[in-house]
Amino acid sequence: MKYSKKNKLVTAWGITAAIVIGMILPPMGSVVKVSAAGDSYAGGNTTGPRVSATATGKPTAVTTGGGIVTPRPTKTPRPTRTPRPTMTPKPTSSPQPLVTAKPKADTYLGDQDEKIILTVGVSGEFDIDRKVYDSYILDKLVKIQYSADDSSILQVTEEGQYKAVKAGQTNMDVWGYDTDGQKIFDYTYTIAVYPDMSKVTLAKNKVTIYQVKGNYGDSSEVKIAIKGGASSIFDENKNEDLVYSVTSSNKKMYVESGITKGNLVLSCTTAGKTTLTVNLYGKEYKVHLTVAVVSFNASSVLLVKNKTKAMKIKGYKGKITWKSSRPAVASVTSKGKVRSKKEGNTIISAKFGDVKLGCVISVTTARKKKVIRRAQHMARTSQYSQPKRMQKGYYDCSSLVWRAYSKYGYRFGAVSYAPTAAAEAQYMAARHKMLKGGFSRKNAQKLKFKAGDLMFETGASNGRYRGIYHVEMIIGYEFYGWENNKPVVVVKWANRTDGYYGYGVGIVGKM
Repeated sequence: MKYSKKNKLVTAWGITAAIVIGMILPPMGSVVKVSAAGDSYAGGNTTGPRVSATATGKPTAVTTGGGIVTPRPTKTPRPTRTPRPTMTPKPTSSPQPLVTAKPKADTYLGDQDEKIILTVGVSGEFDIDRKVYDSYILDKLVKIQYSADDSSILQVTEEGQYKAVKAGQTNMDVWGYDTDGQKIFDYTYTIAVYPDMSKVTLAKNKVTIYQVKGNYGDSSEVKIAIKGGASSIFDENKNEDLVYSVTSSNKKMYVESGITKGNLVLSCTTAGKTTLTVNLYGKEYKVHLTVAVVSFNASSVLLVKNKTKAMKIKGYKGKITWKSSRPAVASVTSKGKVRSKKEGNTIISAKFGDVKLGCVISVTTARKKKVIRRAQHMARTSQYSQPKRMQKGYYDCSSLVWRAYSKYGYRFGAVSYAPTAAAEAQYMAARHKMLKGGFSRKNAQKLKFKAGDLMFETGASNGRYRGIYHVEMIIGYEFYGWENNKPVVVVKWANRTDGYYGYGVGIVGKM
């Protein structure tokens, strides 16, 4: 190859540069360090920056063109973090002890459905019955708390000490807590506080109820005093928590019972005998009960003036108190003998214990009694017929009255033929024989109607006197019973059943 002059010059400069670089650079594999003071090479040259080799043989700086070594910039070290202060650990608390059975407890709480019964004045301590509680609850239980709804009946502390204050019933809440203070059970128990029954007795253990036969609204009963206790406790009206029961050994005899004002009250409508088991606040008593039926020998008597009638009580042989509501009409002796005095009505009563019987005595004249009996006989043996009203064996309302009275001299102004009911009433009204107030309840209860009087039904649009269309003969009263100690009576009729007509239907003529 031939070189030009220019090429030769370039080659000479390249060789020179290589020699210079070789003089400057350290042997291959050496590492140089550059100091700020410009120390010598590792190879002994004292000119230029000092370069030294490390033991690792790895470069810590690089060279640049011209043979000048530029060190890598040193990274500013990160500031050292101040270490966080070490937290002082909380002191470890001792575990709370589990609740154990109370050695002095006397009342244990188990099933919530069971009523807890205490006695007034008793003190003690509650505890749970551990037999009915699950083990996982008992293994965590550290606290039990108690609270009663009504402290006037039961006083109880949070720990379970109690005192029964007075008779009654209240609820008590019981809560259980675990080691974390969490509620693990919440139960409510019914606490019944009973009075002290140790000295409470019944005044009688053998009684008899007398049932009055046929008496309206009869509610014969017997009372047995409860001794040794406060009457306010033994009263259903004042003590809503009163606890008692009465059972009968004779299942055919249903006995009603109640307790009021310190008395056990018994009633029964079935005759017979039974033994009652009375349970009063848990204490049992036996009562032998007999139910006997008693009655008057009559509930209505029609008696002529100046006659006597012996009244008797069937089913009772003891002492009886007799009384007449109107002694001027008829009196009664201590033996029950009635003597009639004048026309009118009176009620003869007979009383023994809480039992009271009655009978209405209607006093009339001998003639009126015959009229009444004749009217009753005609109504019983004849047929009703208006067309045949005057024939034998037949009657209508006005002919029955006229024919019964005419035989004994009273004909209502008609000699041979019975007038209408309106004509009979008009005849009596003209002679001022009408009873004030008419056929009213008030007159009936005051016994104003006398045997033989006539009741005329009014209100028809028939063009007759006061619209009268019917007449009936009153023959006395029937006694039905007592209501609020007042007699209950109904009017008796010659041709109708007792109490047939309603009050207010007509007017009454006095005979």
